[in-house]
Amino acid sequence: MAATLPTAAVRLVPAASLRVSKPTWWLESRFHFSFADYWDPARMQFGALRVMNDDLVKPRAGFGRHPHRHAEIFSYILEGSLSHADSMGSKESLPRGCVQYMSAGRGVTHSEMNDHDETCRFIQVWLTPDSKAPGYGSPKYGSSCYTKADRHNQLLHMLSGTGPSPAWPAVNSSKDPIQLYQDGNVFVSESDAGSAYELQLAARRQAYILCMEGSMSVNDGQLQARDAAKVKGAEDGATLLKLSTAEGAHFMLIEMAKSDDE
Repeated sequence: MAATLPTAAVRLVPAASLRVSKPTWWLESRFHFSFADYWDPARMQFGALRVMNDDLVKPRAGFGRHPHRHAEIFSYILEGSLSHADSMGSKESLPRGCVQYMSAGRGVTHSEMNDHDETCRFIQVWLTPDSKAPGYGSPKYGSSCYTKADRHNQLLHMLSGTGPSPAWPAVNSSKDPIQLYQDGNVFVSESDAGSAYELQLAARRQAYILCMEGSMSVNDGQLQARDAAKVKGAEDGATLLKLSTAEGAHFMLIEMAKSDDE
């Protein structure tokens, strides 16, 4: 049945097209969207997805205490460990495979530091919140840690939102996903060579896919490490989204409501 569906439209975002920022000795970032001193009117957001930064932070350094407002922020750690502290009293250090989430609400301050002796690589993502969602306003913090087995050859559902979660095969949601104040779902997978997924993207839905490690294909598009893809569903029916990992890949998929932006 899925094979008879039209395929979702895919637009590649090559790693070579990302803005590489090195503002100081301890930080190297790759910006998927306009951020800090980088502004490109063609790269302002993708639906609710406003920021995706691939950050490398050298040992014993990091982002000191700074404020945020009205942003759903999460960080997924790939290498080393990332330490979080905030004005709510939350404080912890998390290693590879963990996710930390902060709803900034009407205002919060926090820091993100690499307190260890190896470089930390993490993906930092900001989503624009739905300020009308029940309970929105006061800041909150949460985190979850996972083993490789939790995401191995399956889609680990790490964060869910105000809308329905897609009824996809091979999803692991055994640990309740962290709740976002936005209609979006975040999955990660560390899949072996030869893995494949056939997913239905519902009407008026879209997805942003980042190949963090390895290589993969998204429908007919090929992604290497740090490449991404924008996927758009149809207005009036489901479309097919095929993911495969001929040589193995560690990837993130953010599914959300469809928007008019490119």
